[in-house]
Amino acid sequence: TGNTEQIEPAIIDKEIELGIVEGRSKNQEISYTDFIKDEIVLVCHKNHPLAKTSEIDPAALPSYQFIIREQGSGTRQVVDHSLKTIGLRTADLPIEIQLGNTESIKSYLMHSSAVAFLSIHSISQELLNGELRIIEIKGLSITRNFYLIHLQGNQNPIVNKMMRFAMLHYNL
Repeated sequence: TGNTEQIEPAIIDKEIELGIVEGRSKNQEISYTDFIKDEIVLVCHKNHPLAKTSEIDPAALPSYQFIIREQGSGTRQVVDHSLKTIGLRTADLPIEIQLGNTESIKSYLMHSSAVAFLSIHSISQELLNGELRIIEIKGLSITRNFYLIHLQGNQNPIVNKMMRFAMLHYNL
């Protein structure tokens, strides 16, 4: 596990043969294959005052404490880019804490009055259990693709089988 900036060098250095990343660099040594589409949503704990609201204005975002991903995270890059489309920067948001993975963010949200941007796929169980709530932001939609990555020209049959399996069973 790791962020995009960690997985790509591991592929190039042949530490791993196959990775799943949310960011896409322009590295010519790496082959990127579209895997699944994802949406990143603003979420809060069920007891947060925003939990009773279905939609907020983007101008209200700086009023809330945020949990954010670390620099180098593909999620962080996508959120940073999307916020710019509504005239905001991550630096404009009050940051309560910066964490390095989705599970730690979800855990922190369960005991916090902060909000966070998370993948809709990563919070399905918490949504079903009613623990987290999605808050829509007027005029903002954050989508991205996940990619299967490997070295260009890789003909490893195990990697090819794993990619076929993933595409068949997990491609949403």
